[in-house]
Amino acid sequence: MLFRSTAWNALTYFLTGAHVRGQASYSNTGTVSIATQGTYVSTGLTATFDSTTAYGISLGTTDLFGLKNTSGATQLVNVSAAIEAHAGNNQTIGLRLAKNGTGIAETECRTFSSSQDAPLVTQWLVSMAANDEVSLQIANHSATSSISVKRGRVVITGISQ
Repeated sequence: MLFRSTAWNALTYFLTGAHVRGQASYSNTGTVSIATQGTYVSTGLTATFDSTTAYGISLGTTDLFGLKNTSGATQLVNVSAAIEAHAGNNQTIGLRLAKNGTGIAETECRTFSSSQDAPLVTQWLVSMAANDEVSLQIANHSATSSISVKRGRVVITGISQ
């Protein structure tokens, strides 16, 4: 017999098949120092975690502009990330995802930077074991000029397996 009370239907995150989810955002002005042209680095910025929508995901602990799988199980997730940034006139900047600090090359995207903020957006399916983290890395492909990050977000949504 299937139990179908209204109270249990309202608590979907307790039901079998609930998927991990979490998001963090950054809405400040942060500067990321670039020591080597074309080399991806962590932003070093601290995102704000949205605990009201999270389930099985927390703010990263090794990279504070990332998300950590705290569900206790391996999860297949859709990770999307975006930033608005610039590095000065006539410079190309890039964004990519990293899993446990190792860049995911297939997620790289680039844009031409001017003195105005430019959007960078990426998305990828990632298998995350328990306690794995996914974070953002950025690079200046034209120079060693610092990158100014104005806004950003990273979102993880679990996928049915």
